[in-house]
Amino acid sequence: MNLNSVLFMLLGAALVAVGVLSAALADRIRGLRGSREVAPRERASRAPAPPATHSSRTVIPVVESAELFRTPTPPAKPQRRVEPKPQSNVDGADDVIAALVASGYKKPIATEATWACSPAERATVEGWTASALRRCARGALS
Repeated sequence: MNLNSVLFMLLGAALVAVGVLSAALADRIRGLRGSREVAPRERASRAPAPPATHSSRTVIPVVESAELFRTPTPPAKPQRRVEPKPQSNVDGADDVIAALVASGYKKPIATEATWACSPAERATVEGWTASALRRCARGALS
């Protein structure tokens, strides 16, 4: 045998070994077991241990017979959403106008849009600003 043929044999063996190891790693990542047939006595030695007396699996609640005949309690009533109290018209107007001017609208248009909002829209400064900004964007100001 010549040295070249030995080197090629070693190279081939290394490639086969890398292929086998990569296939085993891929099977382990996928959760597959070995594909060879297992002898019955080996199968018995590989059998999973019986489950422990206390496991972390889902617990099924036991219902007492008295609980079956108990009248169900009505569900709690949903709480009503409390609307914020409207602020006076003057408190946040300057802030709303300043925000609209900072957004790029001219002061007369911002002022008109601010005062065109209804009292319900003026409940909070944020809501007032949002509705005034929508009015400016629509351009429906006279």
